[in-house]
Amino acid sequence: MDRYKSLAVALESEVLSEMAGTFFGARKALEDQRDDFMIRVEDLRAQAAKVYARVFYLRSLLLGPQGEAEFFAALGLAAPFPEAQTQSGSRTWRPEAAPFAFLPSTRFERLLLLAYAELHRACEVYMNGEYEDDPEHKGRKRMSLHYKMVESLGRRVNERIAKLNADMPASSVLQYARSISTTEAPGQGAITNALGAESLDKGMDFQPLDFAALKIWRAPELPAPEACEKRLRAFAKAYYAAHSDKIRRVLSEL
Repeated sequence: MDRYKSLAVALESEVLSEMAGTFFGARKALEDQRDDFMIRVEDLRAQAAKVYARVFYLRSLLLGPQGEAEFFAALGLAAPFPEAQTQSGSRTWRPEAAPFAFLPSTRFERLLLLAYAELHRACEVYMNGEYEDDPEHKGRKRMSLHYKMVESLGRRVNERIAKLNADMPASSVLQYARSISTTEAPGQGAITNALGAESLDKGMDFQPLDFAALKIWRAPELPAPEACEKRLRAFAKAYYAAHSDKIRRVLSEL
């Protein structure tokens, strides 16, 4: 009889050990997923600097924030980059190949179109990503980190949090452990008796991610360069005519 009793105790101990492993293992996996999400958030914040590098270059062509405001107003946009003062962005970015022209007015026009096209593309890549070389798999491509990817990851983390809180509340696990305890292993579920199931669950439940509270910068949706080319060219001609001396000095430094 003692033999069967010892076997039962050993089996119950093994079941309890597996339950604890499942419970805490699931929580650890979720914590790891949440930590990975926060790393992606910080990586995305760094990606915003690439967009603002283009903003600062465009601004340099337009002689400062006032010219930038006039430029976007000509496109029907009201200050699409109000956070520019708080962004570090590389102010030394330049296009790899600047367009050539004999006349400074024509060169300015072409540079402005190029600068806007680069800014538009940078915003698109930040929001939607692009295929890039995968450093872990030679010859393969992967989608770059982007805003919508991080947003989707946040939703998946919250879905997993909701499922774990609903399927594996601490009180239910401890109460089940208590139900299979024996006189040789008493006291399972004592925590639920002392604190109450609802209080215990509230204390141990994972809180969902508040995506809005993270204040991740969202790039504006700019019109495609080909859709506003006529307006861009008209603005460039008028702006150069009004500020030709200053613009020539800027062009000489590029």
